[in-house]
Amino acid sequence: MMKEEIIGRIDLINEERINMKLIEEIREIGKLYHVQGCDESQIKKAEKDLNMEFPNEYKEYLKEYGAISFFGTEWTGLNVEEYIDVVRVTVKERELNKNFPLKYFVLENLGIDGLLTIVSENGKVFSWNPNGKINLIAKNLIDYLEICKKR
Repeated sequence: MMKEEIIGRIDLINEERINMKLIEEIREIGKLYHVQGCDESQIKKAEKDLNMEFPNEYKEYLKEYGAISFFGTEWTGLNVEEYIDVVRVTVKERELNKNFPLKYFVLENLGIDGLLTIVSENGKVFSWNPNGKINLIAKNLIDYLEICKKR
């Protein structure tokens, strides 16, 4: 087996661990509200509608939970009402704000001066405001979940 193949397999195993850790961390939240999880075809359609690919962490979250709410935190997803539907919310922000970065989706609307939490295709989590200011706040969804749990 070549070195590149071994590294590729290790990376895949590590990514699967990260995906499962997110699901486990969400499962441990008290008073968690969620909807029915999604299937692969729903996720692919959402990605097509947004002309982007979701990070694997977010795909696993969608499959397991659809969307979640806890402690005043609401993450976008699928199988939900329009105001937290990831496609509708992201499309709306793109239409309203020409500064909204491409290849990002809205994870959470904080409801404070237009401040949003957005996620890039590579899974990094940012705060963003309509003036176009963007700040990295977490390297992945697991880290952002920890921030949300401390609110």
